[in-house]
Amino acid sequence: MRNEHATTICLEHQAAETQATPHGTVCPRCKQRLYLNPPQGNLMSFWESQPVAYTLEREPCFAYSLLWEDYRIRSLHLPDTTSADEPATQVKSHS
Repeated sequence: MRNEHATTICLEHQAAETQATPHGTVCPRCKQRLYLNPPQGNLMSFWESQPVAYTLEREPCFAYSLLWEDYRIRSLHLPDTTSADEPATQVKSHS
């Protein structure tokens, strides 16, 4: 499996999150766990308030958690590298 185009990575299994579930996209091993042994309790989801890592370009990567009483899925969200964002101070001329 290649992680080149992954924008989220499971921090538990160090795998790209490519599998769709009712709770969002997860890695294959987390999806297997969700379907074979569903977590118990209420689901809480939240972003961690501080970056958990940085890219080589020093862009922050944040973690997102899905938390039940007996299971937690923690995902590393990489910055979107497909869009070429320009600073707001630059204006394109269309003439």
